[in-house]
Order: sequence, then structure tokens, then C-alpha cells
Amino acid sequence: MKRILAVDVRNNNVKVTSAAVVPFVDNQSTTVNPTFQTKMSRANRLLNLLLSCIALLMGFFLLLPLGLSGVSAQTNEKQKRNSGWYGNIPKVPGDEKFSRIFVHEATLYHESGEEVALWGVNFQSAMSWEKHRFLKTNLFKPFDLNKWKRMVDDSFDEIQKMGCDVIRIHLCPGDFADAAGNLVETDWLEMLDYTLVECHRRGIYINLALLNHLKSNEKIVPATFLGEDDKKHKWELLAVPHLQKVSENFFRQLVNRPNPLDNNRPYKHNPAWIIAEYMNEPFFPKTSEDAQKSPDGYAAYQTWLSVKGLSDSQENWENFKYEIILSSITRFNELLLEEQVPAVPCWNLFWSMGPKHEGWSSYDAAGDSDIPLVSFSTYPGQSDSQNSKSKYLGETNYLPYLKKSYEDPMWQGWLMQDRFKKHKARIAYEFEAWHNQTGYIYPAMAKYFRTVGTQVATMWTYNLSGCGTTYGKNASHNLSLVTTPRKAAGFLVAKEVFKRTPRYTPIKTTTEEEDLFGKAAYSFSKNLSVYADENLFVHSGDIDAEFINIPATPKEIIGYGSSPFVRYGGHGIYFLKAHFDEGEYAYAWSLEILPHAQFAEDTNYKDIKAKLPVVMDYSTHYMFELRYPGMGNEYRIYRVDRRSCEVVSQRGNSLQFVAKPGHYIIINEEAAPNGLLQKLQDANIPSLFKDNIN
Repeated sequence: MKRILAVDVRNNNVKVTSAAVVPFVDNQSTTVNPTFQTKMSRANRLLNLLLSCIALLMGFFLLLPLGLSGVSAQTNEKQKRNSGWYGNIPKVPGDEKFSRIFVHEATLYHESGEEVALWGVNFQSAMSWEKHRFLKTNLFKPFDLNKWKRMVDDSFDEIQKMGCDVIRIHLCPGDFADAAGNLVETDWLEMLDYTLVECHRRGIYINLALLNHLKSNEKIVPATFLGEDDKKHKWELLAVPHLQKVSENFFRQLVNRPNPLDNNRPYKHNPAWIIAEYMNEPFFPKTSEDAQKSPDGYAAYQTWLSVKGLSDSQENWENFKYEIILSSITRFNELLLEEQVPAVPCWNLFWSMGPKHEGWSSYDAAGDSDIPLVSFSTYPGQSDSQNSKSKYLGETNYLPYLKKSYEDPMWQGWLMQDRFKKHKARIAYEFEAWHNQTGYIYPAMAKYFRTVGTQVATMWTYNLSGCGTTYGKNASHNLSLVTTPRKAAGFLVAKEVFKRTPRYTPIKTTTEEEDLFGKAAYSFSKNLSVYADENLFVHSGDIDAEFINIPATPKEIIGYGSSPFVRYGGHGIYFLKAHFDEGEYAYAWSLEILPHAQFAEDTNYKDIKAKLPVVMDYSTHYMFELRYPGMGNEYRIYRVDRRSCEVVSQRGNSLQFVAKPGHYIIINEEAAPNGLLQKLQDANIPSLFKDNIN
């Protein structure tokens, strides 16, 4: 059931007129963690913050790391981000594809009034780190920006075919900003321009993680404020006054950048950009002793102690972190208000078991702040991976892991505490099953996300087109429509689960190894997932009619392996879709079969020429049989490529034919509308798969 909020946005004010509310499960009681017992109470923390403000007024402001000048400690009530709060923004063609978002009662809504539910991937088209990942392919030596853009276009085609309607982009200042936070014209800034425009053209929403560092082994901008050697010092951008100002300058320049590929429209006015995440994983050193490795940050801590008349202790270090994070959130929140940036501000709260690894300071500060949106990530297998040195983990059942994540506050049970559930919307900024190529794991994660109220989820990170063949079965993060077909089919099932499962659905499964709920099912033991309704049938492995209720006549079938509708022994995902003319069945189907892709270790042969871990096969034929009610030998099968449309021989009186990867049209020409075959042939887009990006 969808949650719809009826709003009146006249005069830039929001008025709730009605709402259909998804029932919530009972609130969990907030578990008191041992960590809390060794800290100062939240009241004392707030008192310390008040004392800091008093000290500021008494003249100590030059010593305190409070950041932006002239910014109040609390958000003015009149500046709250209601629907349309940012004023009138001139519209351009294409804006109608989007509906900006806002938060109301801890829920993300589109300004159309519909509750947000977006599913996608991290997509690093504008980062030198991603180019570095390609070096082993020799595809971009020397680097050619135009080829890179074509590769990005192909990657967009792939993720849209996988149902993605949102991407998350990490921004690394080392790619296009100097030491003062000024933007520098580089290839990667141009790629950010290009990506924003391409998302607008395609109707894809964007979450920008504004500050991060990922190593690329090259210095794009020689002097930058967050470069190749600064990863461990990222926290200093929050704590050190002059670095706060540099970050502020970077934010202001970025949100107001006139995009030269978008008729100089400022970034902030592109309606595709809906979430502004301050920093990816803003971790702090665990102890003040560790902080000494960051001289500027440690000096800020010593100043804080001196102003308060305190001595170094773990408790005071935690309270320093709390105050710095709270003030950073406040400054960021108000900077975006001041610049009238419609994107919703978001604070990042780490991965599973974050409180265990990072302590509670970040969570307490975020909970006490005015930030409307928080983000988290989930990585089943991450700890096992570190313990087993990258062993393949597909034989491990991770359904219990997800259940524990929900129940244990030290994992991600904190999401169900009232301070978050009732006051913060939430998104999954990253997710992935480490060293895992199973077909069940993504749908299980999608359901878990909905049980904790998640509204946007983006997998880390999609393998851009051409890169997937270099990542083997044991790779920690590995998703590609072409090179990981079973996992991609599971991703498509997960999209349906995510969008159709009500938020705060109870965390329970049919058994410890599988789950059947609504119109979806997944099974660890069968390495399988499926979604089935009267229009759509998607599955990630061989399936029979006993696993789930099978629709009689779905209009679209996406599969890996065989089902009651299709018998196919190939190793690529396929897309089969019925065509309609003015709402009536047009007696025609389009079929696209992607190339066979297998991990070399799972085959009897290897790609000797390239020595790659994924064996790609574009030419082997497999029998393809369509067993669809009411269809027989009155249908003719055509294979379509860029040059021709040729009849394919059929076996007997059935829709059985020898197929290899490519595009096909299955049509009853006597019953189909006149000219439909030619129309479908003309509409045939170039194949998604290519032997080489060149």
C-alpha cells in the first residue's frame, strides 16, 4: 500500500489535507547500551553546548571550531523545508519527469504528494578512482574523455534496463577543487556536468555525497583540500575552523555552479538532484590518542578542552565529537537553506555495527539535530570477508544477519529508536553482499530496508560497462547487467520488492532459509528469487510452478534460466515483452537475449586470450522455447540486427528455436496491426552488449 500525502503548495506553504497511512509495527523500546552508561547524559551534553555558545559570546569565538559565521544554532521555524519552500525556479523542458522531494513527519514525499520509493546504484562516472579501476582493462590508455562518455552512456542504458531510477555519486574534491575549495575545470568536473545533464535527460534522480576521498594514484589538482593522502584526516573538515570555511566555499561554489552543458543552469536548480549528503562516512578517530595523527584536528580538540577547563579523557573526546558533529550538521543544514538548495540535506551514519565501531556520538548528534534525513549502509558478509580473506561467501545464509541487524541497536536496530523512527527519514546510501553472486540476497535486503523504513536504496557500486569482465566471483562488490546475470536478475526482483512492500513491514521470514510474501519469494537454499503479478514475471534462476503462484499471462518476462513460460539453458539474462496497440494486445513480442557470462572458475574453459575472470560468449546457440498460453506456430520469429531482419527456423509446431544472444521479434503477422513488424524493426535499439568499448 502506498502512502499518499495530499498537499496544498500555494504561496509556497504546505498544508496537509489528507493522508493514507501505512500501518506501523509497534515501536521497539529503546535499548540502553553500556556505552551510554560511561558517557555524560544528553542533558549534560546540551548544557556543554550552551556553555560553548556563552563562551562564544564572551569573545572566545576565535578559539572555537564553530564554523560558518553568522549562522544561528537552530533552524528558523519559517525556514523549514516544506514543499516549495525554495521559491520559484524557472522550468526547462524535461523538468516534468521529476517531482522534487521534502520531508514530512519523518517521511520523504514527492511534491506531487506520493511517498518516495527509489531504487538504484552508486554510479561513479565523475571520479578518477573509477578510471583507475579500468587500468587493468587497458581500455583508457591514454585517457579519452569522449570514449569515457560513450562508456557512461552504455552504463546508463544498463542500469535503466535494471530498473534504476536513482544514482548516488561520490564527489572527491581532489578531482576538481583547489586548497581553498574553489572549483577547478578538469575532465572530472566536466563529467559531473555531463552526468547531471544525462540524468535529467533520462529521468534519473541523484544523491550527491559532497565530500569523500577514494585513492586514484594520480594528482588531478596538485594542491587540494581533500586529496590522495588525506583520507584519515577527513574528520578535520568538520573540526578545524579554516577547513570548515574551505568546505563551505566548496559547497557554495558547487550548488551554484552554472552547468555549461545545461545552458548554465545552476546545479541546485536541476530537479534530478534531490539529496545532498554532507560527507561519505564521516568517521572520527576512536580515541584522542589516535587523533594525534591529525595535527590540526588534535589542536582543535586541545583548544576545546582549554576553553572548557577540561582535561583529556575518553568521555571528553566523545563529547567533543558530539558537539563538532552537531554544529557541523546545523551549519550544513542552514547553508543549504541560505543558498535555497531544494535537495534535502542528509547526514551519513555509517555501516552495519556502526555504533560498535564508531561509538554513539554521531548517532546522538544526528538524533538531536534538525537534519531531516539520515543514511546508513548494509553489507552482509563484510565481517566474514575480513576474517576469511575474501573467500566466496555465497554458501552462507545471510537472512539471520538481516534479522540481527534489525533487532540489535549495536547493528542497525538504532533505526527503530523513536528519536530516528519518529523524527528522521532514512535512506540506504550503500548496500552489497560481499563476495556473493547469489540470486536471493538483493530481494532479502530490499525487504529488510522496508522493515526499517528506508525510502531510497543505492547499491555500491555498479561496474561501469566494459569493466565487469575484470571482476571475478570472489570480488567484494560486483554487479553488472551483462557479466553477473543471475545477480542482476535478483536486483530486478529486489526493485519490485522495495517499491511494493509497505515500510515498517514486520521483520519475519517464512523459514530460516526462505521467504514467501505478497507476490515475491526468495530462497537461500534454492539460490533463487522471483516476483510475479499479472503484468510482470521476474526470476533469478530455474523456477517451477510450485515455488510461487504463477500468473496466467504476464505481459513481461525477465529471467535467468527456465520457468513455466520459457525453457532456456543459456547463461545470460533475457527480456521478453508483449506489445500493445491502443491498449489492445498486438500479437507481437520483443525478445532480447544478453550474452552468456560465466565466471571462469565455474566453467571447463578459460578466456586464454584476455585471461579475464569472466568468460563472455556472444555466439553460442541454445534452444529457446516459449510456452505461453494461446501461442503456437501461427507466430513467426525474426532475428533483428543493425542490418537485417531474418526469419528464424522453428522446431515442429512449437515456439522453439535455436537462439544466440541478440534481438528477436515474435509476431503473428496475420493478426498483428499492419506495419507493426517494420515498426518494431525500426525501433530496435543497438545491442546493450559489445565485444569491446572501442
